[in-house]
Amino acid sequence: MAKRLIQPNTTFYPAAVALITTGADRPNVMTCNRMASCSAEPPRLSISIRPARYSHDLIRRTGEFVLNLPRPDQALLADYVGVVSGREEDKFAASGLRLAPASRLKTPLLADCPVNIECALEQELNLDSHTLFIGRVLAVHAEESVLDANGDVDLSPAGGIAYGCGTVRERPTYNFQVETLRSQVHSARARRPRAPADRAHPVLIRHGASAGPYQLPGQTLPAPGAE
Repeated sequence: MAKRLIQPNTTFYPAAVALITTGADRPNVMTCNRMASCSAEPPRLSISIRPARYSHDLIRRTGEFVLNLPRPDQALLADYVGVVSGREEDKFAASGLRLAPASRLKTPLLADCPVNIECALEQELNLDSHTLFIGRVLAVHAEESVLDANGDVDLSPAGGIAYGCGTVRERPTYNFQVETLRSQVHSARARRPRAPADRAHPVLIRHGASAGPYQLPGQTLPAPGAE
């Protein structure tokens, strides 16, 4: 089959989505889709963040971050915390995401995510548009429901959230209407309790800003550099 030559970009699929908590005693949360496993012994993970993001300086200041893996039913929350800025509002108050103490860090975990990975910053690398933060994994918290017979994390029965476009973008091809999104988050909070984790496949997200889970009709993009 014939192929077309296109412009260089960050095509990669699937790209997992996580919620990153930062800030230690003044916590913030952002949505991230630029992540990688770096080494096994000792275990290290990396995340890549634009310097303009609020979370970027929080990681530099505290030297730590927590990578929280969301459930499929948290896709709307992942969208919301990825397009509003912690400089301007308390995302936890608006979203209803609950915090829990970490075991090795000052930065808290997201209690509602089934897996939380505590990372201490070891290195950072300037990559022009982004800073690559490499963290050593100090602790992993996992709900019993996502552990297999060997005690390893297995998210396949519950599913997860994956960025649905092959080209990882942070400036979406459609626009966000933040007030509409915020209203949907508030409505979802009113409809709790938590939905069962019964999906066998990841939720796919379309060309979202910093991994926005799906397109909402008539959305308007805020200025880049939230979170």
